[in-house]
Amino acid sequence: MDWWASDLIEELNSPQSVEEFCTIMAKSKSDCPSGVPGLTKEQFSDTNLRFNVRLQWHRFLVTQQPTWAQARAIAEKFKTSLPPPHNPWFLDLPIEWVPQLISLLKDAKIESFSNENDIDLMPKREDRSLRITGGVANWNPAIMQEMPPADLAIAQIKNTPGPKFSVEDFIFDQKPSALWTLQQHGIAKGCALILGLAHHHDGDDLIITSGWSALLESLGFAVEENKIINIVDSKLMFEDKIAKLKLAAAVLAKEESRLEELEKERAIQRISAETNARQQGKSIAETDEIGRIAAASIPDEGPKDAKKYLASQIDRDDYRVDGILPIIKKISKLRWHHSAPVRIGCRMGRPEKSAPRVMNPMAHTLFPIDLTGGNQRLLTNAADKQDIRVQLGLRTCNTCGKKSPMLSCHHRKVNDYGESMPGEKCGGRTEFKKELEANRRRRGEITTVPISSMIEDAMINLGLERVPNNVKCMKKIASKNQTPEALEKGMLRAKYDIPVFRDGTVRFDMSDVPVTHFKPKEIEVSWKKLVNLGYTHDYLGNELTSDDQMLELYPQDFIVAKNASDYFVRTAKFVDELLTRYYGLEAYYNVTNADDLIGHLICALAPHTSGGVLSRIIGWADCSGGYAHPLFHASKRRNCDGDEDAIMLLMDGLLNFSREILPANRGGQMDAPLVLTTRLNPTEVDKEALNVDSGWYYERDFYEATQDCPHPKSIANRVDFVERRLESIAAVRGYGFTHDCASISTGPSLSAYKTLDTMIDKMNGQLDLGHRLRAVDVRKVASSVIRSHFLPDLRGNLNAFARQKVRCLKCGHSYRRMPIAGKCIQQSKASNAGFGSLGISKSQGDLCNGNLALTVSEGAVRKYIKVTQHVMENMVLIPTPNKMSNG
Repeated sequence: MDWWASDLIEELNSPQSVEEFCTIMAKSKSDCPSGVPGLTKEQFSDTNLRFNVRLQWHRFLVTQQPTWAQARAIAEKFKTSLPPPHNPWFLDLPIEWVPQLISLLKDAKIESFSNENDIDLMPKREDRSLRITGGVANWNPAIMQEMPPADLAIAQIKNTPGPKFSVEDFIFDQKPSALWTLQQHGIAKGCALILGLAHHHDGDDLIITSGWSALLESLGFAVEENKIINIVDSKLMFEDKIAKLKLAAAVLAKEESRLEELEKERAIQRISAETNARQQGKSIAETDEIGRIAAASIPDEGPKDAKKYLASQIDRDDYRVDGILPIIKKISKLRWHHSAPVRIGCRMGRPEKSAPRVMNPMAHTLFPIDLTGGNQRLLTNAADKQDIRVQLGLRTCNTCGKKSPMLSCHHRKVNDYGESMPGEKCGGRTEFKKELEANRRRRGEITTVPISSMIEDAMINLGLERVPNNVKCMKKIASKNQTPEALEKGMLRAKYDIPVFRDGTVRFDMSDVPVTHFKPKEIEVSWKKLVNLGYTHDYLGNELTSDDQMLELYPQDFIVAKNASDYFVRTAKFVDELLTRYYGLEAYYNVTNADDLIGHLICALAPHTSGGVLSRIIGWADCSGGYAHPLFHASKRRNCDGDEDAIMLLMDGLLNFSREILPANRGGQMDAPLVLTTRLNPTEVDKEALNVDSGWYYERDFYEATQDCPHPKSIANRVDFVERRLESIAAVRGYGFTHDCASISTGPSLSAYKTLDTMIDKMNGQLDLGHRLRAVDVRKVASSVIRSHFLPDLRGNLNAFARQKVRCLKCGHSYRRMPIAGKCIQQSKASNAGFGSLGISKSQGDLCNGNLALTVSEGAVRKYIKVTQHVMENMVLIPTPNKMSNG
């Protein structure tokens, strides 16, 4: 419809032509946009007004659904091509089938509709239908579940539904999917499917409800009083073309045979010469050159009839490009173009994601407690030990002079009687008094930490009566200075059930989804609130007064996944309590629900970078992704193709991020907001974002230029790319869109890959979908998945299983090989008593004796075996859930 609309606009170049169009479409001028869209730039005094008139007309025309009579009248009057559904997919129809199809159409019947229930179906049905008697006789839906043969030839086609037919084998390229369609549905229904004609069954008859009038027109038929009249002998024209293509195929086959024989002779000559050269001790380069000269000594005399060979090549290439359309153009006086000239394939990308960023294992605080917290690293378990021994960097307090691993001294103040006062910490600033040794990566030393008293002080400081449940700590920290977080932060995170990332922030990961426009109702925010955020007018310049108006997204605004709303509400409450209870400041967010977060700032960050980008929350979308401007995604050094990035509340990052806690190992500085970009500059983003199409529609000359398949750069000046808008306000504002949608959240919120539980279910779904698509060879799909996914994973997991270590469940020590004792043979370390508190082992013979467990499970190796065996053994019938159990 878009090409048709752009084509028609140019022809509506006078008030009279607009009147004629309205007459054909049975519309009044008030039903159509104002103005004359086809006037030239010279005829319009205001360029912006001309653009708006043409845009409104284009938006109007693409929504029209002309009947066959209207579409034909417009084509005859304004010389436009036919819009869908009055333009069948002729390029997909094999020419070898056309004579048989013409014979079927001669005997078809035209009748009025008797069923009014499908009046709203798309594509819109015509006022009459075409009945092909017996077109689907003996059609059996069970064949839809059968796997197509690996090699299918025309001679194997038998017992097909519908009328008897006889078609010849394909002249040039084999089309197994078309042959299987013929076997499944017969010639009548098969042609309807391939041509994209809407149809249904009525007993044994095939009823075509849309597109049949155009098909009759294209094949030389006319309709008079519900009777089909053959006015052009199109069958003879197609038979002559078939005969010509057969002759061309014979000439090409003969020449290919001659070239094969020539290459064989040259190969023999080359091998003989290279063998002699090797025997003479020639170098590799000399040997190759001697062989090449020897092969070239046998001349290529060329085809017997060069002109005939060239003509045959042209005939073949023209047929591959245009199919049967050149003959249709000779038969019909109307203007015809391919409605589907190019098919674009695609494959599944990474599954969508919208979930909190959680370390493995999960933790609430970056405070190490080694093994004193048990397998789950619980702070309450460590508190029972009174004091613990962990590796931390020792700093010196500037106030009391004592050693402390914390940024502010954790030692308690003492009263006049020399007794420590719970909740009264020194709080002095600490710093390292000596430089890190050159041969050490980290400053940490094994030191005693009074964990019980520190927990008590933290509870008093926060005003908590008890430690929140299941506060999870780290076994160790890997930063350069090995300086831990304050325990208060971990307690508050556990209170609100939010995990911490290795840089001290709370993050939420979302798949990147580019968007340029939205409606207030789509993001669950009222228009009045958006006015306060700067959205005062819609994309057309009208004042914002409704939730249904379309708005253009500001480049640094962010629409967050809806399932993150509660998570960030809890994070905001954590930040507020941290400000008030720990820092003694006023609360910042004061939120009670997700709506209170609208307008607050966030920091967005890509995993492989070290720079965040400032953004603002403006709404929530029901999807597993984060909606943002293409320039914004590119500013994070992303290319907008479904990558996964994280966002955090800005105040959380400012309060809790510190270089002091970043790991000192390789890559430790990555995925951390070391810098923050506060203003997006389009000239500094990746060039991929500058290739975004920001136009409103395409002009007629663009569509016509694409017919010759030019290099994209040669017609780039006909497309409104962002790059052409740089150095102006248009680089960030005024982006266009060619097609609207009901809602940006329309469609499944989760893909089937996420909703299906087992790999068997996912493989079943993939093969079932491939089986339904005519363009897909399901055998290749199954082979590709096994070869590129299952087998490499099986091999890798098996290697990992064979080379794995074993780990003690009690002390965590790992072994390269299983100890003969079958138990952990590490010597136990005492704590809280004598020299044992200093890490000195007990007497010899006192071993850990903990149970040992594998680090790579057997299930990781076996998870693909069953589904791989099934696919390899059962390729005759399409797998279905009841045929493949999960047991």
